[in-house]
Amino acid sequence: MEFRRVGIVWNPSKRAGFEVARELKELLDEYGVSITTGITLAHALGMPELSGGGFDECDLLAVLGGDGTLLSALDYALPGDIPMLGINLGRMGFLTEVAPKDLRRDVVSVLEGRYAIDSRMTMTLRGEDATNVFALNEVVVTRSSPAVRVLSLEIEVNGILVDRISGDGLIVASATGSTAYSLSAGGPIVRPGLDCFVITPICPHTMNARPVVVSSGDAVTVRVLDDSCGAHAVLDGRKTVELAAGGSVTVVRSDLKARFIRLHDRNYFSLLRDKLSEWTH
Repeated sequence: MEFRRVGIVWNPSKRAGFEVARELKELLDEYGVSITTGITLAHALGMPELSGGGFDECDLLAVLGGDGTLLSALDYALPGDIPMLGINLGRMGFLTEVAPKDLRRDVVSVLEGRYAIDSRMTMTLRGEDATNVFALNEVVVTRSSPAVRVLSLEIEVNGILVDRISGDGLIVASATGSTAYSLSAGGPIVRPGLDCFVITPICPHTMNARPVVVSSGDAVTVRVLDDSCGAHAVLDGRKTVELAAGGSVTVVRSDLKARFIRLHDRNYFSLLRDKLSEWTH
């Protein structure tokens, strides 16, 4: 696939971001590739004519930041099925592909067609528009108020009761999200590419509450059993759906895929060891 217009999405809070963006612009200019970006970066790079954005017309999104920035960029990428190239300015970078020091080499490889596409499943809530309400990592049902009270939930899979739990909440994660919040809550690590949901209780008050793995073809319903503190569903830590007492959300697989540019033959378990070691130390 030839990339004729590249959108640059950046996280302005990353100190190295502007210099990397400037180097990327110069490289794309060399190859005659059109560039689209947002207002702030466009002006900083001396491109006021591009201040309108317009990522929907791009063939590729180059995302400068960490995994959180990539999750935010999905708002532009998913509706138009646009692949993303993650340039890591963050700490973990499970989803990113390019280190700033390798920017020229790796971007040239992309522009010359030496890359692969890594497609990842996304999740949505039944009854919602998946282009607006989606998650790559997880859907978390938790308290919506700051009160430290127990939240009681009921979990069903395809209408069949799995468990009732009391605690801080529940995570429904994808394989991609198994190394995010779910991992911190005691959930299993699942190799990317497996089509499954990981259901992980958060600080449960019952000893028999354990993570459960089900097919991504299943529908996972989480129902609020009390209204002592209020509850909501949070998708990838970014989008929120409020839940009333007795209310529920049903997590299902979306037809939309998140697509990432891959340049290197990544050994997942080696990457996992490296990233978790970086986080620990």
